[in-house]
Amino acid sequence: MKKTMLLFAGVMFAMSTLVATPAHAQAVRDKSCTDAASGVTWDCDFALKSASPGTPVSFSINYSCKSDVCGPVLSFGLNDPGFTPDYSSGHLVGGSRLPNGLELTFAFDTLKDSGASGNAHAEAHFVMNIMTTDASGGPVMVACPVDVRLNEFANKSETAAARKK
Repeated sequence: MKKTMLLFAGVMFAMSTLVATPAHAQAVRDKSCTDAASGVTWDCDFALKSASPGTPVSFSINYSCKSDVCGPVLSFGLNDPGFTPDYSSGHLVGGSRLPNGLELTFAFDTLKDSGASGNAHAEAHFVMNIMTTDASGGPVMVACPVDVRLNEFANKSETAAARKK
């Protein structure tokens, strides 16, 4: 009887953990940017089709350089203005270094549905600072802006309406 109760309690705990843990959303790279002065190229623009407040959003930023010295990433954080438009907010959850990039997770804290369709729009603005060398071989830090765009306007309004039911 005790084994059955312990097993039942363990299964219930595992199920409650799965229900309480939000699913991850994946941001997809839209384009890369290049800094003409240094030759650094990085993934700078990401798109996200749907997210709920609190849902972790993960993405990987890769970079490359024309010079022999490429990296490391010296810092990463929010770029001014952080989260836009004014009614949206969010926070960084975590990250890890990759050989030529970063893997990051953040979450929108607030989103606002827009218009009759009920779709949401928000943007997260980050900056990654990379060490490289300039044309004369001297060290230089390159600021690489990174934007993640949630744009549910591309989804059909029936999808948004179905979510609200």
